[in-house]
Amino acid sequence: MSYLVLARKWRPQGFSDMVGQQHIARVLTNAIESGRIAHCYLFTGVRGVGKTSAARILAKALNCEAGPTPTPCNECARCGEINDGRSIDVYEIDGASNRGIDEVRQIIENVRYQPAAAQFKVYIIDEVHQVTKDAFNALLKTLEEPPPFAKFILATTEVHRLPETILSRCQRFDFRRIGAQDIHGRLRRIAEVEGLNITEGALTLISRAAQGSMRDAQSLLEQVLSFAGPAEEGGAVDEALLRDILGVAERRVLYEISSAVLAGDAAACLRLVAEVADDGVDLAALSRELVEHFRNLLVVRLMEGTAGPGAVAGNDTGSRRLMDLTGEEIALLSDQVGSVDAEALMGYYRFIVQGDEMVARSPYPRFDLEASLVRVATLPRTVNIAGAIEELQRLERKLEGAGEAQVVRASDELPAHPQAAPQPRAAPVRDSEPVGEPPSDREAKPEYVSPEPDPAPPEPDAFVPDVPFSQVETEAETPEPGPAGWSGFLAFVAGEDRLLASYLEQGRLVEISGVGVRLALQGLYRSHVEKKENLAVLEGYLERFFKRKMTVTMDSSASEGKTDAPPRPGEESGADIIDETLRIFGGTVK
Repeated sequence: MSYLVLARKWRPQGFSDMVGQQHIARVLTNAIESGRIAHCYLFTGVRGVGKTSAARILAKALNCEAGPTPTPCNECARCGEINDGRSIDVYEIDGASNRGIDEVRQIIENVRYQPAAAQFKVYIIDEVHQVTKDAFNALLKTLEEPPPFAKFILATTEVHRLPETILSRCQRFDFRRIGAQDIHGRLRRIAEVEGLNITEGALTLISRAAQGSMRDAQSLLEQVLSFAGPAEEGGAVDEALLRDILGVAERRVLYEISSAVLAGDAAACLRLVAEVADDGVDLAALSRELVEHFRNLLVVRLMEGTAGPGAVAGNDTGSRRLMDLTGEEIALLSDQVGSVDAEALMGYYRFIVQGDEMVARSPYPRFDLEASLVRVATLPRTVNIAGAIEELQRLERKLEGAGEAQVVRASDELPAHPQAAPQPRAAPVRDSEPVGEPPSDREAKPEYVSPEPDPAPPEPDAFVPDVPFSQVETEAETPEPGPAGWSGFLAFVAGEDRLLASYLEQGRLVEISGVGVRLALQGLYRSHVEKKENLAVLEGYLERFFKRKMTVTMDSSASEGKTDAPPRPGEESGADIIDETLRIFGGTVK
């Protein structure tokens, strides 16, 4: 008898044998028990997950001598014929080699005849996406209204290539990738029956390398079995031997590379790539594993952020839904991720994915993998957003304090404005006192009350103050109710746009009239306010506050205005605060 490969020898023979597809097995079982058997089924999923095996099991369940039954006996003549592929009523058709309209016409012609021996005539069309458009169109009517004894089972790995008219005539079942734990259990059973002495770590490595395909896992195990021989002929196959056989990287390398990346050690990344390249490891496969590894690091970090440190390793159910790993590996990931910020891990993952795309299509995969890891390892350290926001809030408080300090200094050094609110007669204003005289000298002089009446205020259009913004007040055209004057306008702007208000407070108001204002600003503040969009916003605020259209112009003699005095101890100038903000976010002013 010829040798039968493991993938065929261990093909599932019943719905209960299907690994990782319990949801599909349950639906098909209930459909057969209730008699609700559809005339056309569509099985879709990646390679090696059991689509064709499920189609054969369904054909046996329908044609078993004890059936239709959800548990075919696999002992009767009909089950035996289907298992051996020699049943004259069950047709397994390759869609790639029978894709034309002539082959489909032959199916349409034969489907009209009664089955020869079985109860149902079953057509299993594998890789059905290879069928041409004209052939699909010819098959539409038959799929929609086949004879009651005819059943169609279509299988494909690329369901998106099927026409919508075909999809609407089928019951669709999506086969999932098989989990590494499920593959590990099946491989352990096969190894025991086949007499292969292999360690659990080696089985885990094969299960992960199969990437959800049971057929791929069984093929890898068969390769190991051919190399090692029966258990009595030698020692156990461990991970080191398995790497030599299959040319795959061990998990240790992934953790070492990720540790070097997180530590910013680009030289260590180059050394590790050189080691695995010398061992003959497939670098494209290593790059794909790194993508998954950094994704797992990110998942562990996010889960710790919601469940608390140390809670991930113990949450086997929740963690295994997101990561197909053992509890020990999840604990290792948790230890490695430490206090790395989730946003930083997201950046690492994004660059690793971009590097994997380059490695996959590059004629020099080693060089591109090295360049990708060096790029990731040398990324600038990111700043925690919450901490940056707190720092900005602290700077904003300092900025407000600096503005208040400027108001106090200006009020000590400047005379009362002629348009300020009149003082009560009980405390008359001493207009004859010289400006800037020390308070002690003013107190030593006798009080003098001017017998002259208060001078009439000048016309609004002739008002030309030369004082800081925060000290100018005017009662002309202010909204009611609300604060009056320019200081009220500054408070209004601060409520709408704090950054623009802080820029205005760094300059001076040169002139205000019924038609506009003239400002004196310097350097960064002037360049910001002079921008077209910012001037439009400022003029809009003026119109809203003063209830009239007003324009904004810049004073050409701004350099003669406010002098940049050194800040007092404990204070920070506006420019210092802006520089500190740029330092936090690593930005520049354009």
